[in-house]
Amino acid sequence: MNRHFEENNFAGSHFCLHTFPSPGALVEFINDNDPVEAVPQSASRACYIFRLTDGRMAGTCGISKRNAIPQEDITREVREGFALDIGWIDELPMTNEFCVVAEETADGLSIITAFPGSHARPFAQKSQPKDVYMLNRQFWEEHVLLKKK
Repeated sequence: MNRHFEENNFAGSHFCLHTFPSPGALVEFINDNDPVEAVPQSASRACYIFRLTDGRMAGTCGISKRNAIPQEDITREVREGFALDIGWIDELPMTNEFCVVAEETADGLSIITAFPGSHARPFAQKSQPKDVYMLNRQFWEEHVLLKKK
């Protein structure tokens, strides 16, 4: 989750620090507000989608449909052990939406990650059930992470 708060050159989304100056500020918002949607990912894990309605932006959106990016602006990078396609654009779009992936534990929800933007499927991993793996693989074949040129 921290990678989405840091000033860095990683592909993908980044939180606006004037809206959420720290992961703690984000957790406080999550605890005080209900998500607009919950998308199950497994029996104990879900992606909770939040939307700011007060005019503030959550951050930059770091994902796009592959066909929206010219092929010559797509490269491949390794991120957290996954080879991912990166779409290079002039400016990342702003979004008022963000997602929180959390696991249900005996003590309540435990945040795995959070990122600005709309729901994105997990990266495909061979250890996933075959149907889930195929859906995740298809999603990432149709999408790219975004990075500022």
